[in-house]
Amino acid sequence: MKIVVCVKQAANGDLNPFDACAYEAALRIPDAEVTLLSMAPMKSQELLLSLTRLGAKKAILLSDRAFVGADTLATAYALSKAVEKLAPDLVICGRQTVDGDTGQTGPGLAEALSYNIIPNVMEIIETSEKLTCRTRTMGEMTVSYPALITVERIN
Repeated sequence: MKIVVCVKQAANGDLNPFDACAYEAALRIPDAEVTLLSMAPMKSQELLLSLTRLGAKKAILLSDRAFVGADTLATAYALSKAVEKLAPDLVICGRQTVDGDTGQTGPGLAEALSYNIIPNVMEIIETSEKLTCRTRTMGEMTVSYPALITVERIN
């Protein structure tokens, strides 16, 4: 299974905690080929490199001065263009970032890609034929691939 995990470096230089949970969730899926995707300044290269040492096959950094100050809609659009090229089965995003705190990028990305979405995931239950997750707000949900999930602070 091909998985893209969207990650962002927090202002303190660490990985956004919700994205850390998303990354760990991806690494726990058997036979997953994980790619990290970030839209950030070039200084995020070091963090992405360190994260690949934990198990991701590769990391992709989208960086351009034109992205500075991008809102959630612009961010979702830029990320969607990269995800289209990667053609994963599953995209995993943290529920929100600790700096923006809107929780809009993941759902916006799912909409831009026309992917099925399960938000507020607390547990990934099944990943074989279809994706089944337990959510914070809607109980158990099942969708077909390609799909996008946003995860809470799980794991």
